[in-house]
Amino acid sequence: MSQVIPFRPYQPATLPEDVASLSARLLQVETAETSDEDLLDLLLEAELAALGALARSRATTLGEAVLKLATLVRRIGQDRDGPLCEGEIGLLRSTLRDLQRLSAAPGTALQA
Repeated sequence: MSQVIPFRPYQPATLPEDVASLSARLLQVETAETSDEDLLDLLLEAELAALGALARSRATTLGEAVLKLATLVRRIGQDRDGPLCEGEIGLLRSTLRDLQRLSAAPGTALQA
């Protein structure tokens, strides 16, 4: 009898997406509307995934850092009373790290 060796499916390495496209994708998912419960679950998962991807992205210019911050401000300003979700806290931390890194290297911070 042969032995079955489990393996993970091949996932090709992808280049990191830029902050602008991730922010646009998050906005697209946030504004999608449906009454189907299954689709709502998928949209929520997609929103969390897009938020996480944006938090993991690294801003290379001051303009990208501002875009990340603007995305967070837009989400917070949506007339809600609850605290920030984990993804939003991650995005805030990521943006602050980016701003700190960019301020330490003034040559890159001037690019917009």
